[in-house]
Amino acid sequence: MLTRIAELAPRSRATVWREVRAGAAGMLLSLGPALTLGLLAFAAFGGSAAALGIPAALVSCAVGGTVFALLSHCPMPAAGPSATPVLVTAALVARIVADPAFSADQPASVAMLLALVGLAVVSMGLLQVLLGMSGLVRFAKYVPQPVLAGFMNGVALLALLALLPLLLGLPVGALQSSGWAVLQEAKPLSLAVGLFTVAVIVGLPRLNPRLPATLIGLLAGSGAYALLLAVWPGADLGPLTGQLPQVLPSFDTLLPLAANADAPLLARHGVAALSTGLVLALLGTLELVLNSLALDQACHTRTEPRREVIALGLANTASGLAGGLPLLLLRPRALRMIQAGGRSRASTVLAALAFALVGLVAAPLLALLPQVVLGAVLAINAYLMADRWSLRLLVRWWKGPRSAQLHATLGVVAVVCVTTLVLGFAAGVALGSLLSVLIVVRGMNRSFVRACFSAADAPSRRIYFAEDEARLQRLRSRITVMELEGALFFGTADRVAALADQLRGPCHALVLDFRRVSLIDASGAVVLAQLARRLQDRGTQLLLAGVTSDNRLGRMLRQFAGEQFIADHGLADVDQAVEKMELELLAEEGSEPLQLSIPVEQVSLMDGLDELQRARLAACLRPRRLAAGERLFSPGDPGDQLFVIVAGSINVFSDAAPSTAEMPQRYVTLSPGMILGETAMLDGGGRSGEAVADGEAEVRALDVPSLQRLGAEDPALYAQVYRNIALHLSQRLRAASWAWRASMS
Repeated sequence: MLTRIAELAPRSRATVWREVRAGAAGMLLSLGPALTLGLLAFAAFGGSAAALGIPAALVSCAVGGTVFALLSHCPMPAAGPSATPVLVTAALVARIVADPAFSADQPASVAMLLALVGLAVVSMGLLQVLLGMSGLVRFAKYVPQPVLAGFMNGVALLALLALLPLLLGLPVGALQSSGWAVLQEAKPLSLAVGLFTVAVIVGLPRLNPRLPATLIGLLAGSGAYALLLAVWPGADLGPLTGQLPQVLPSFDTLLPLAANADAPLLARHGVAALSTGLVLALLGTLELVLNSLALDQACHTRTEPRREVIALGLANTASGLAGGLPLLLLRPRALRMIQAGGRSRASTVLAALAFALVGLVAAPLLALLPQVVLGAVLAINAYLMADRWSLRLLVRWWKGPRSAQLHATLGVVAVVCVTTLVLGFAAGVALGSLLSVLIVVRGMNRSFVRACFSAADAPSRRIYFAEDEARLQRLRSRITVMELEGALFFGTADRVAALADQLRGPCHALVLDFRRVSLIDASGAVVLAQLARRLQDRGTQLLLAGVTSDNRLGRMLRQFAGEQFIADHGLADVDQAVEKMELELLAEEGSEPLQLSIPVEQVSLMDGLDELQRARLAACLRPRRLAAGERLFSPGDPGDQLFVIVAGSINVFSDAAPSTAEMPQRYVTLSPGMILGETAMLDGGGRSGEAVADGEAEVRALDVPSLQRLGAEDPALYAQVYRNIALHLSQRLRAASWAWRASMS
């Protein structure tokens, strides 16, 4: 702790100003949502909700935010109330307020209400500490994306429903207390003020991103509210926030639990408070892990989730003891503070102190804020909470095609969302946990990462000219290949991402071999897309071998990551992926370019011949030009001639695709100077494969009659040509041995 405090010491005036500016930006961004979340937490309390909820929100930002800032190791430890845990807390408050033993006019009842809420928040914090210390937090990574998306969409809809009365000029909690009939009392002018506030907050960043849009939106909405009242003095625009007590953190919130151990409210709702703490701990831990991962990706860091969960647990414990609301890591606030110049935890401590200052000094000003304006601020946050990935998925479903897997994914999203809406958070968490277990168990299939090696151990099947091959010997170690096996879902994809982060030395490319992957689900696709962006930021390319837009895996991935992702990263097989990176490395290495042509006198068939013999042999070679993709020979063609490549390259494919493949197997790619077709000419059999020009190419053909004439005219030349053919066969077999073994696996 002393080390953390020491880090706050200023090093220069410019540094101090930068951190102060970032702290102020973070506080201004979160002030409006924090105030509204306080209202929502105690919405069931009716007209006095602001007097209880807003101080609780400010206390949590000040006390819990400071503790998390000092203990966390994430890039920007900004913590505060969030809609998900606040809505869970609001459900507990509504249950207690509905109890006949509760009376809003009795201070003892109100104190017990606050104590039970504090018990839920403290138990949340203690459970998070236990989760972090036990290591169980790692299971949060295995929650599938559809389950998470369904829950987040359910929370967003619940938040919008809770905000609806505020936007319509009705008291907070009106929908809970009076039902849908209360909407008949909606106030159009109040809705107009709310929509105006939303327009200012959303539109202002497009004009100038540096302006504090939330603060200006609060001021503009309040100004519009006051202007309408001035023009129409009798207009009903909904209530103001109302009188607020001065916010002074007090760590005696839980004392009523001990002083009134036999109180009816405690007896009837104590277990509910503890179970609420359990739900809060599970939700808060999951959201922390996901937000932490997203923040790491944005800041190019890697944070240990266990340590962050413990830090957040201690922050929630302190917040609950002080009468605050549950806290989460707020990724938008953290990113905004980084954009404003924040570089250390000093910014978040200053933001927490700013919240404390607001609670101590600005309570009279906060009392003048219209509740409709606060509702508009949080309506934007509720919209941002909705899962964008599932919305994009729905658009793809609408446009088609509609696969069974896409239907299943959207079905999981819908079921979890509806369950959360209708039956509440506990049911949503329970169903989500059950579905997570079922999906993970279904996707498990041995160790997902089958092998990891560099391209130096498994080069491509392109056989390069000697000089190019010598250059590649020292470059191939910069290409890493991971063989995958089984199903790609959130947990297995995260394992691949963790191994990718551990790669040492300069890594030009990571090639993932999908040949043995049986399934790509939605959550795995999302993690894969995130990994690609993170590797790109490090200067490393991600290639997906065995994934093309028209094969089975490509169709799975296309539904969740989009066509462009496959176009940018997919290739037919590992061989082509490694070859692509080999060619890039040769081009980037900066020495001599890859040899694309060679004089016919320097081809391997001419080795060991004098000048006269070379001229005689060259006269027997008939030239042939090939366009890109043109076939040189096909399986079964007569083997009556061999070919010498003098320009371009030639791919040699198998005569039939293996039963598990969706395209012919490439055996080898031959570069300028090399021979092909000699085996069929030697044994007199037909062609066993297919030769196709990789691009524009030129070959020279030597047929059997011409070779026989050379034997009759110059036996020494004839013998050397056969020796060169034998040597070429031997060298090519050695160079392609790994490729052939791989093609049979």
